[in-house]
Amino acid sequence: MTLLEKYANVILTSLNLQKGQNLLVRTEPVHWNFASIIAAEAYKKGARYVRVDSNEKENLLLYKARIENSEDKFLDYVPAFRTETLRLLVEENWALIALNGTENPEILSNLDPDRNTKAGKAVAEAGKPFREATQNNRIQWIVAFAPTEILAGKIMDLPPSQTAIDKLWEVLIPILHLDEKDPSAAWVKNGETLKRRASALNNLMFKEVYFKGPGTDLKIGLSKKAIWHGGSSVTEKGIEFSPNIPTEEVFTAPDFRTTEGRVSITRPVLVPAIGKIIEGAWLEFKKGKLVNYGAEKGKDVLDQYLAIDPAAAYLGELALVDSNSLIFKSGKTFYNILFDENASCHIALGSAYPDCYEGGNSMGGEELLANGINVSNLHTDFMIGSPDVKVTGLTWDGKEINIILDGEFTAEFA
Repeated sequence: MTLLEKYANVILTSLNLQKGQNLLVRTEPVHWNFASIIAAEAYKKGARYVRVDSNEKENLLLYKARIENSEDKFLDYVPAFRTETLRLLVEENWALIALNGTENPEILSNLDPDRNTKAGKAVAEAGKPFREATQNNRIQWIVAFAPTEILAGKIMDLPPSQTAIDKLWEVLIPILHLDEKDPSAAWVKNGETLKRRASALNNLMFKEVYFKGPGTDLKIGLSKKAIWHGGSSVTEKGIEFSPNIPTEEVFTAPDFRTTEGRVSITRPVLVPAIGKIIEGAWLEFKKGKLVNYGAEKGKDVLDQYLAIDPAAAYLGELALVDSNSLIFKSGKTFYNILFDENASCHIALGSAYPDCYEGGNSMGGEELLANGINVSNLHTDFMIGSPDVKVTGLTWDGKEINIILDGEFTAEFA
């Protein structure tokens, strides 16, 4: 079995593809060769039908051509079949694999911001029902990484080439547990650790979580009904699956109305909705809302991001990751949110996962908002953790407990 076949099997096992189930592989065209390998392995596992597709923001060259050349009045058009197709995927209980790894991280960096925002807002709105279906775990879904020459060169500080990809795989193989006899079993074990950690956090019932470090003094409030998750998830039909490979996080939905203070962003962030990178950023919140921000590079990216959806000025996720993460230990910045979010504690500007709130999966948008759970067409993670950032929690009964010290979870959460 080749490396890519082995990796495809890990992805499909983590997705828990069922016999007779349809599968959508959503990816940029550059990954269609790997997608065909996934399809072959899926059919071996009994898949009924496999479709490979790219949506408006995944076929980046096509999207770029549209933003640069289309008449302005057509930029917010999204064909009805796109929304209808997504609705059918949920109705027919398809499983989804999203291959994450852009061919060129900054291919959209020079687009006219107003035109990009107009098209991006329409695409985000059209995809909302499907996005809500995945966030509510109505179907199985998984996000997995696939390297490209340009991205591998950027990560490895090498010229874009197959050599850069080969060097990157040397880093990826241990992170993905592909060097182990049974990689899928290793991910099950990893998931069990994350579930124990989430259970410990749930048992303590934190009212607030504090981040304190260089440039950071941030308080994030939680509801009494907040739920921490980690490891695998379960669909409404009772099928267990892992949403991300790799995953090192435990996460919850904060009360978006409570965030206070300032936080430094500790790793570069590629914002998919804009297609640009932010570096050296800081965010300031009052009464939950992002009221001020800056960056050494890419402040305009935040300007554009918030213009797409004002609800993205509030938090939708709080996630904890410590420096035992193999991604953190690699010392690499991947310019890919799937990897970089699993190297560091992070917050997300935008939508929350409803299952992080008791009864949230059965609530509509207005009810979620009334209970402090953010609803937005966007969701982008910003890394805020490092070995210099201390994380403490205040329980609802007034106990202050250290969660992460010197970059590592304390014994209670190890």
